[in-house]
Amino acid sequence: MALSKLAQQFADEIRLQDWTDAHIRRDRAGHNRMWDTKSHPNDPVLDAEQTQSVKTNVMWVTAQVLGYNDPNFDVYEFAQACGVNTMNNRGGKDGSIAAGLRTSYGRYMRPGTYELDPLTEVVTTDTSDAYHASTSCPMFLSGYQNKPILKFSREEVPDRWKPCQCITSSQS
Repeated sequence: MALSKLAQQFADEIRLQDWTDAHIRRDRAGHNRMWDTKSHPNDPVLDAEQTQSVKTNVMWVTAQVLGYNDPNFDVYEFAQACGVNTMNNRGGKDGSIAAGLRTSYGRYMRPGTYELDPLTEVVTTDTSDAYHASTSCPMFLSGYQNKPILKFSREEVPDRWKPCQCITSSQS
């Protein structure tokens, strides 16, 4: 799935920025040491690994807000568009990319907090035994059989379905 226009623009800016001297100065958007008249050849710069760490942290902070606001947001697609490596050394998805976000069972915590928004709506399917906080819940995804998604207000879920652990953990 393609990134939203806003997510793609954030990724473009993060990828474009020269982060090598981010630890010693504040720079404008689009900073590049080769063109910036205030850069000096003897200015201390971060090595490649340190620079990648700064870029990854900027990606995570931005991704937290995008994921909270966009139900279709894909952090791996965004990280890759930012120029952040999303693969582990075995060629699979690097789990640290998703682990860098504040989420619980697929729900993003509210930006600037460690809190989840109160549940107002839950989801399930006719073939499920449980209802879930969102379609991003790993338990929902593991059992999803491409059936129509049913939505209920949190207070009006029929007794047929029991709460998934994504519901019970968010109430603790």
